[in-house]
Amino acid sequence: MNTAISDRPRLLAASGRSLGEIDDDTVWSDLARHGAVLFRGFGVDADAFHAYASRFSRGFLLSPFGDRKPASDRNELQTVTVGQAALDLHFEYGNSPLRPDLLWFYCRRAPREGTGGETLVADGAAILEKLSPEARAILARRRIRFRNYVPPEAFDAILTGNSVVHALLGGDVEPALASRGVSITERSDRRVVFEFAVEALTPVHDSGQQAVSQNVFTQAYKRPDHEDAEGSFSTQVTWEDGSEIDAGLLDELRLAARSITRGIRWQTGDFVLIDNYRVLHGRNQTSDPERDLVMLCSFSTRFDAGAAPIA
Repeated sequence: MNTAISDRPRLLAASGRSLGEIDDDTVWSDLARHGAVLFRGFGVDADAFHAYASRFSRGFLLSPFGDRKPASDRNELQTVTVGQAALDLHFEYGNSPLRPDLLWFYCRRAPREGTGGETLVADGAAILEKLSPEARAILARRRIRFRNYVPPEAFDAILTGNSVVHALLGGDVEPALASRGVSITERSDRRVVFEFAVEALTPVHDSGQQAVSQNVFTQAYKRPDHEDAEGSFSTQVTWEDGSEIDAGLLDELRLAARSITRGIRWQTGDFVLIDNYRVLHGRNQTSDPERDLVMLCSFSTRFDAGAAPIA
């Protein structure tokens, strides 16, 4: 039976219930239908949030980059990207060959009213529906190539030396990635360059629909020739054959995404669960430096990393 889907995040209010009274299957069902579930009024702190996310997760992926900071000395919580600037729509680790399928945000302190800082979400299925038939046809028949430039220590932290990734892949990481189409084209004490190609569209569970599921049109990535790219995780996004993606198609994707983007207006204590293969996220600029969100990226208990397509 196909799952009917909706492009609006599901608001799951406590209404006098505790988190323990919410059936896990209800959460999975809401996530399959909506792509994002916003929990409100449950009165949990950050540690309880981590414990709840752990129920749905086989392991968490920590960012080794300096734009996030540890948010707890007891578990894997990290801050969201530091600063008050807006962030472009993207999938978390959308340029990685082993992308976490669940994304979690918890609000420790909501921004003051009128100061911005909303978390933005845009459903990849709704984006696809907004595109012209010509654009949908192009995405359906062409594959996207990600060519990544990353410092060796970061490559080790997120892939080859990561204990969670080792457990998920069941052994040596590099051969497992190679069997899934990942190619390491350069390795030195300065950087590792690796690339892979993926479908631009993927099915939305059993709904019969598809979604734009790759970081095709994000403007968040540095390119390796940017002045400040050295030492960062920089990425070139092209068609599989290395040719540039059509500017007109990228503009159409951005316009479609903008037209269906929703903003989460945080209340302190809220948390949200996002399907990281279907729903892109971003951030509005905020003038409140005290806005405080923490996050988790996880591989779900319903995800078979050995069988799943990369990215």
